[in-house]
Order: sequence, then structure tokens, then C-alpha cells
Amino acid sequence: MQPTENTVTNVVIESELWRVSLEPHAGLQTRYCKIQHGGNWLDLMPDCSANGEILSSSNFHMLPYSNRIKDARFKYSGRDYSLKHADKHAIHGALRKLPWRVTAQTELSVSAEYDSLTDGEINWPWPISAHISYQIDENTLVTRMRLTNNGSSPMPAGMGWHPYFCRTISGASPELKLPATGYYPDTDGDCLPVGEPVALSDELNFNEMKALNPGQRIDHCLAGFRSPASLRWREAGITLHIHASANCTHAVLYNPAQPFFAVEPVTNANDGFNLHARGIDAGVKDIAPGEKLEAEMRLELVLA
Repeated sequence: MQPTENTVTNVVIESELWRVSLEPHAGLQTRYCKIQHGGNWLDLMPDCSANGEILSSSNFHMLPYSNRIKDARFKYSGRDYSLKHADKHAIHGALRKLPWRVTAQTELSVSAEYDSLTDGEINWPWPISAHISYQIDENTLVTRMRLTNNGSSPMPAGMGWHPYFCRTISGASPELKLPATGYYPDTDGDCLPVGEPVALSDELNFNEMKALNPGQRIDHCLAGFRSPASLRWREAGITLHIHASANCTHAVLYNPAQPFFAVEPVTNANDGFNLHARGIDAGVKDIAPGEKLEAEMRLELVLA
């Protein structure tokens, strides 16, 4: 699909503290996110414009569902639905790589929209429209998402963010606080829950701030997430509080053996629609025709 007339390839919003590059032609995903500290611009998220960077984006949006749908199939209201998929499972929503229309832009903010009825069909059974905005508010980067069901029947829905953060900043390693009550067991190691949440293991318990060990492989969906999560690069004097709206009751923690990791506030669990069909509360929202689902994430920066 080609970008429309209103779609631009790159937008930069910037203040004395933040510099963020966004790509409306690819779901308004983040190309880089830098912060000003000590007179220098530092990468808070990986710079995906750099040569050799293995990530295609340093933050993207997942809607109308978060993370994965097993075998790209789910049941809803007694009916079976199938999605197209390239890698067995449907992953990371339906809008992430599509060209969005920029509807407003200032030095400190940008908004964009996508409407499947006018901008092109998507890999989703219901017609939907979506709106994403970014705004720099002093020491806080605020992003909001809104999803509308434009169909004639109710649909399941979810959304979330997938931000990657740099493993080291100015030589400092991260500490993490990620309040949660449990995690979804994943016996096959494919990021797909097999049942209801269970108690946190010691390695997944970040209810108190502790070091995030780069040698500890983690890729799990946590339940009972309570905002905010916090990241701290102590020796660099950088703390980031990740605030999310109350409906973001889940979070995904991804800690690979890479120079980055991800802390993802989301409204629903991985494979949430299939869990929902089994009677498990996985954060899935039922949206009637014309109704909306909205969520917000605020990255609050505190510098020492």
C-alpha cells in the first residue's frame, strides 16, 4: 500500500529535553527517541536510523489487539475468525506497518489517523478507525491511542505499546520496577499463555526496583500490572517512570541477549481473545458498534 497525500515519511517533535522521530508511513512507529542530559543528546531508545541497527523501530503500537493470536484464529460470540499471517501466529496488531494520515502537527506534537473504510482494508474482520497522538509536555512524553468499532456488530479489542529501551546509557546499566501480581504460564516458550495467571517466580518479580540482568532471558506477559513501572540508570542519573492508563492491566517484559530490552504496557494478555473465549479475564474489551477503546502512556523523565 502506498502512502496517501496526507502521509509524510518522517516527523520530528523536539524540546530542550526530548527529540523523537516518528514514521507516519509505517504506523507512526518511533525511529529514535533521545533525551538531553549533561549537554548531550543520549539515546533512550535504540536509534533505528543508525546503520547496522537490528530493530526496524524502537517503539510501535499494537491495535486492535496486543502481541499475538495463536495460529491467527480466535472465537468470539460463538463464531470462528481467521486472520492472515506470515509467521504462523498473528502478531503485533493490524496497523503497525500501514501509512497513517497526519492530521495535526506542531513542534511539540503530532497526531495521525487510519480508517480502514477509506485508507484501505486491513487484516481484521471489522471495519475500524484509529487515532494516535504524541505530545511533549515539559519532562513527559505523552502518547494516546483511540480505537473505534465502525462495524455493525460488537468486536473484541485491545491495544498497547512496544517500546524498546537502551541496555546501557552513558555506561550505566538499568534497574527495573514493574509492579504486577502474576504471569501467564508459557509451557511451549512461544509467548502464548496456556491458562490463567500464576504467582510470580523470583526471576519475574520486579515489584521492587532491582537490576535487569542482561544474561537473564525473559519474554513473558505479566498480569495485574499497576502503573507506573520505573527504569533507572543510576550511574547516569536517569530515571524514567512509565505511566499507563488504568485499563493497561497487563505488561510484557522482553529481556533478550541484546543491547536493548522492552517494557510494554498493554490492555490485554498475549492470545487474549482465545483466553477470553475460555472464560479467562485477559483484559479483552468488548466494543459495540460506534464505541471506542482509549489508552494513554506517559514517559516521565527525572534527571539527577
